[in-house]
Amino acid sequence: MDSIGKIAVILPQISSNTETGFIDAIHAKACQFGYDTIIISGVINYVDQHLDMSYSKGQINIYDLILHGNFDGFIFEANSFCSSRLRNNIMELLRKRDIPCVAVNYQQPYFPVVSADEEVQLYLSSMHLIKHHGCRKLYCIGGNKGDIPSEKRIDGFRRAMDEAGLSFSDSDIFYGDYWRQIPHQIALDIAEGRLAKPDGIVCGSDIMAVELVRTLCENGVRVPEDVKVTGCDGSVISQNERVTLTTVAGQERRNGTLAINKLLELMGKEAENGDIPTELVIGESCGCGDCGGIRRSKSLSDIHEYSGTVFSILEQRKTNSHGEMIRRMSECKDIYDVIGTFMGCCYMISTGIKAELCLCDDWCRDLDDPSVYRRGGLPDNMILAIEASYDGIEKMKDFMTKDISPSLSKPHSPRLTVVTSLHYKGQIFGYVGFTYRKAVHIILDEFYTNWCDAVASGLNTVQNRMYKDHVNERIESLSEFAPVLGIYNKRGLINKLMSIIAENSGSHLSLTLITYIKEERVHYSVPPVNSIVNAIRLNDGSAVLASIGDGMLAYAVSGEGHDISEISLTNNIAEWVRDSYKGSVEIKQERIAVVSCPVSQTDIFSIDSLISSSEDKLKGKIISLSSGIFSYKDRFNSLRDDIFRHPEKEWNIEAITRSMGLSKSHFHRIYKELFDTSCKDDIITSRMKKVKWMLENTSLSALQISEQCGYSNYSHFTRQFTSRMGMPPSAYRRSNGQKGK
Repeated sequence: MDSIGKIAVILPQISSNTETGFIDAIHAKACQFGYDTIIISGVINYVDQHLDMSYSKGQINIYDLILHGNFDGFIFEANSFCSSRLRNNIMELLRKRDIPCVAVNYQQPYFPVVSADEEVQLYLSSMHLIKHHGCRKLYCIGGNKGDIPSEKRIDGFRRAMDEAGLSFSDSDIFYGDYWRQIPHQIALDIAEGRLAKPDGIVCGSDIMAVELVRTLCENGVRVPEDVKVTGCDGSVISQNERVTLTTVAGQERRNGTLAINKLLELMGKEAENGDIPTELVIGESCGCGDCGGIRRSKSLSDIHEYSGTVFSILEQRKTNSHGEMIRRMSECKDIYDVIGTFMGCCYMISTGIKAELCLCDDWCRDLDDPSVYRRGGLPDNMILAIEASYDGIEKMKDFMTKDISPSLSKPHSPRLTVVTSLHYKGQIFGYVGFTYRKAVHIILDEFYTNWCDAVASGLNTVQNRMYKDHVNERIESLSEFAPVLGIYNKRGLINKLMSIIAENSGSHLSLTLITYIKEERVHYSVPPVNSIVNAIRLNDGSAVLASIGDGMLAYAVSGEGHDISEISLTNNIAEWVRDSYKGSVEIKQERIAVVSCPVSQTDIFSIDSLISSSEDKLKGKIISLSSGIFSYKDRFNSLRDDIFRHPEKEWNIEAITRSMGLSKSHFHRIYKELFDTSCKDDIITSRMKKVKWMLENTSLSALQISEQCGYSNYSHFTRQFTSRMGMPPSAYRRSNGQKGK
């Protein structure tokens, strides 16, 4: 089913399995009705006093997408926001949209509110201790005093005690603020005799229960032998302790189900109002573990899946480094470097299947007045800097902000995408979007935040370079020479080429743009561009050289003899550098990127646009090289060697790309960049080479030779051989080798 629209889910953070469970319930139902689920998150759950900080403003700027996005409905997890100011601001944005909206767990007069039954949670855990374990004296640690959901949970404890006919008083109920401090003190009071030891304690959150169990055990009170403990929420922490918690799970999934059902109803859809039951997850903290009573459940499986995902990501991160990405971004010279680094570092967010870098159309400061830049909000138009996925790559494309990203405007099955802000020191650059297969894969933690900050730092570095270049260009505009290299600048190159064409209208000119992609952590005694300039000067005295940008050269020559392939040219340049510096300076041929084009008389007044077009092509080639070709070089060389050693194999491009984990388009591009030919042509060439040798040196029939050279169809073989050699196999053998039998 193709997507028919977009539902936005507004959350302050996604850092636990309870939040991904909430999202999963929404996305599962949204998919059934053909809607994308777009998660809008500030990543960090700020309190009011932190909202005015520069970084905070940048993070929460993503909520401006509420005004711009073409959404069909909103689900607002209002109760999760720690900041009442931010919650109210988002509420105002939602009111301006006048689109169906559902609020979760937060009473207000503007939108329908859904809230799963809170009372049932502590009722279930209390009844488990009473009926299954025979507890008679119980304490209850609730959340915030006066908070309706917290009081509802405590009412569940009261109901269980009343139904069991057990006496209790208000002194048996504590308010723990859903945090560690009060449970810690209660545990100390029990251990040191200031508070009577109960049979069991039911807690209104897993965090409180974990702290309670830890402190009791550290101070000589055994859990569950001396005191039995239960938690609430079913968070991942409950099952990753020395004593696993018995807890109550499914509440956030229930809220998600209620929210999406209500929203679909507001949108005029008929949705089944099926509910997800709250589930008791049995752990060791109540004593069931000693009786072999721990049992598998859907909620426990979900907790374990989330835990496994987190640990899998942590394992992969052992080979990653924020510092490495920040360093690479700090060395970016232009937006294309940022794009290449972004694409090359997407593997660090390992669970995402699509990454999109979306920039405001005014992402760069005004170069004439750098104090002018976007400090808040989003424009109506954005730029897709890069979209990287398993399906391929798309870059530098304008789109309307209402579409969220260009990929959402194309036919696609309903997807799950998270968008977060991209900013640096008060400047808004845009946002990043990651698409995931499953909600459990979404981990917006400190690593993710630092990763996004590194991208923003790269953009800041680039705009600073752009400003520096802008100033230098203003200075150089009065000259035709680049003072550092002592060659023409772009203006001088254009005038020189126009002069050559005007003086000799029949001249044949070839214009090549050259750059060198530096290796990381390599110190160059002579900057590669400088060595290339000096080498060309020594070896081609007729060349016109110019510096047309940071690290980019133009190399113009006249005469038919200079019309050579780009691969040959890069080989020549590498050899010239080696010879010119007597081996003391060496650059690698595969790191020289070139783009060539002819210049004719008709181009005399459009040389500027011709250079600009070549610049764009060269930048595209740089991205391709930087984002994977070098890392694949050994594997591709090995593949090519294998093709020429064993042409008779049944070579299948689809099988090759699948084994390499690449899309066909990405595979073909890398192969072409490395070898200046296609894989298919190499397969044919290798087979033709073996066929010719066998025709010249054996007496096997042409049919036998075709079979031994990988051809299953003799007619296809003869057509291909005749097309390549200009004669059929029999004629070739008569002219070059033995007679057939």
